[in-house]
Amino acid sequence: MSVYYLLEQNVKSLTESIEFAHAEFRDLKEEMVKRKETERENFSWIKELEDSNRRLQDSVVDLKARSMRDNLLFHNIDESEEEDCTEVIYSLLEEKLDIPEARRSINIDRAHRVGRKYDGRRKPRAIVAKFYFFPDREEIRFNAKKLRGTKIGISE
Repeated sequence: MSVYYLLEQNVKSLTESIEFAHAEFRDLKEEMVKRKETERENFSWIKELEDSNRRLQDSVVDLKARSMRDNLLFHNIDESEEEDCTEVIYSLLEEKLDIPEARRSINIDRAHRVGRKYDGRRKPRAIVAKFYFFPDREEIRFNAKKLRGTKIGISE
């Protein structure tokens, strides 16, 4: 074997090695380009999802606000074990707010206490009442001033 042959083999081996490295580099470069494109698509998709999520959250807040529009909170009304909150509210309307025949003229969708059950050491839980008609709610809210001087309060 001549020196020339050995050099030629080394050059050939180096050339193959460089060609292999170039091919690997080209493949890696193509893969990186594809991944960058996928990353751009993913970022775009994430942005769309975030926008959609934000719109849905705004919609939920709006729906909650609209559903609570017909609600009033009644505070510091004594609590008992077997109470019917709707009846408690009707009694308050007739007796304290001077709304005659409230059971007939005002429609309450539902009423319930808010928070943990009364344990005797805290003040009574508030009652949330949802009225069928907004004008009924407003009439009660307007008449709430008649409760001044009592411990009972009404809020939105």
